[in-house]
Amino acid sequence: MVRQDEPISVQPDARMLLDENEQLRTSLESALEENANLTEDRDRLLRRVAEMARELQTSHSAYARERDIETALATDDAAETQRSQSDEELRVAFEELQVLTEELEVANSSLHQTNQQLDNRVEERTRQIRESNAALRSSEASFRTISDLVPDLLWRADRRGDATWFNQRWYNLTGQDAGDAVGLGWLDAVHPEDLAHVREGWQAAMESGQPYQHEHRIRDAEGNYRWFLIRAEPLRDSGRILHWFAAGADIHDQRVAIEALEQSEQRFRTLIEGMPQLVWRSENGGQWTWSSPQWHEYTAQSDEQARALGWLDALHPDDRAAAQAAWAVAPEGGVLELEARIFHAKEQRHRHFRTRALPVRRSDGEIMEWLGTSTDVDDILQLQKHQSVLVTELQHRTRNLMAVVQAVTLRTLKGVSNLEDFRKCIDDRLQALARVQGLLSRRDGALRVPFDLLLREELSAHVALDAQGNGEQVSVDGPRGVALRSGIVQTFALAIHELATNAVKYGALASPEGRLTVRWGVRPRDDRARTLWVDWLETGVADVPNANEKPRGGGYGRELLERALPYQLGARTHYGFEEQGIHCTIELEVPLDDAAQEKANG
Repeated sequence: MVRQDEPISVQPDARMLLDENEQLRTSLESALEENANLTEDRDRLLRRVAEMARELQTSHSAYARERDIETALATDDAAETQRSQSDEELRVAFEELQVLTEELEVANSSLHQTNQQLDNRVEERTRQIRESNAALRSSEASFRTISDLVPDLLWRADRRGDATWFNQRWYNLTGQDAGDAVGLGWLDAVHPEDLAHVREGWQAAMESGQPYQHEHRIRDAEGNYRWFLIRAEPLRDSGRILHWFAAGADIHDQRVAIEALEQSEQRFRTLIEGMPQLVWRSENGGQWTWSSPQWHEYTAQSDEQARALGWLDALHPDDRAAAQAAWAVAPEGGVLELEARIFHAKEQRHRHFRTRALPVRRSDGEIMEWLGTSTDVDDILQLQKHQSVLVTELQHRTRNLMAVVQAVTLRTLKGVSNLEDFRKCIDDRLQALARVQGLLSRRDGALRVPFDLLLREELSAHVALDAQGNGEQVSVDGPRGVALRSGIVQTFALAIHELATNAVKYGALASPEGRLTVRWGVRPRDDRARTLWVDWLETGVADVPNANEKPRGGGYGRELLERALPYQLGARTHYGFEEQGIHCTIELEVPLDDAAQEKANG
């Protein structure tokens, strides 16, 4: 286990010192071996000198004895010879002793010189080691200071991945101490959701020797988690991994900002894609850089096709020049506004759009880009046109209605004898007009009212009818949807009202035995119009008046049928009394249906 204050080795200096120490050790061993050899030679010489000294002493003793004998036997030749031999041996011994003494002096001098050189080398190596250790301590102090100053988390691990050292930033952030963090203890500070992935990635890097990089959360001393980018690189020597060095950069604020930006972009994209408008981005001059999915779906253009000025291809040819002219003056005015027709791929036609864009500016006021929308106003324009038609029709209908009310009022006054009869008659006829106005107001934009609807509306005001328009005493038969022009509806409705009112008061609907049958149909007239015929037949009427009798109810209905309809509507009518009741026929011109009318108009 390595403590926080453990020195951090500087590999190149340590390697150099190891090499120099190895050389010094080798030199010492060589010098010691040489000294041992010289000492052995010296001892051998000393032993030889001692032996020669003993021999010399023995020779001197022998020489003294021989001198005594020589004195006694001066004439003895053998003694002379012996003496000469001893002198020669003594001379040789002294010469050999002299040589050995010189060799001993040379050996002692060499040993002294070698020891001096060894001392000098030891002193030099010691000085170098002191300097290297001082540099190493200085480098270690600098590295430790720098490692504690940097904002990143730093640590070192052995080749197996077990952490051996952390900078102070790690301990300050996590609140761990050295004993808790070493080995794999630093993993305890990793967020539980990230832990399995971090373990797997760290182990894979240790086994493969490849750099490690991963983003994960680390718990601080207060229990909060922050995002860090962790990178680890191996330190190698001749391909062999010695250590791993790791650094963790705090990216929490950037990550939170990026996530917030992504969420904002997602919300913005969702908003854009949910808008009914077509949205786009552009540079000056109308050079589009992006268009929304709505544009692609509406025009069938791809994003690539709409870029730059490609969007002009979706505009009506007659509107392209106006669009480019609007872009030319947009930077000066600070806004782009134009109306142009854009091709609708599904409907295969151009629809009117109102386009508006505003510039996005930098802090210095320079325009970066334009953001714009194109809003479909085709339906609004069509409604405005239709509204204009309706206003015109309403004015015309109001004038007609006032004329009809005036005529009905005057005619009613002529046919009654007192105010009570007038009130009742005028009330019925005004209600009939009100029902017609109700029909006209419920047309949902249609310009015409179907005859079957008009008939059913009027009859149902007097008797109960089912969905097909039939009742207990009423039968109807004819095609549905035969349209009446709005200009003739009011007068025609009054005629039907008068027929129905007379049937209820005096005719088929006044007695249980009576029956009303209404049939109608259409006959072609020419390529622009057709004829509607209506057959009104009452049967089962017990008291049928004679043709010459005074009309019941004042005769307004008959006058309306026989005079007003032919005069105002160009209708051909017949009104008569048959044996069992009234029989009335009406023929008037009605327009073709919309499809036929459009075909007739070419």
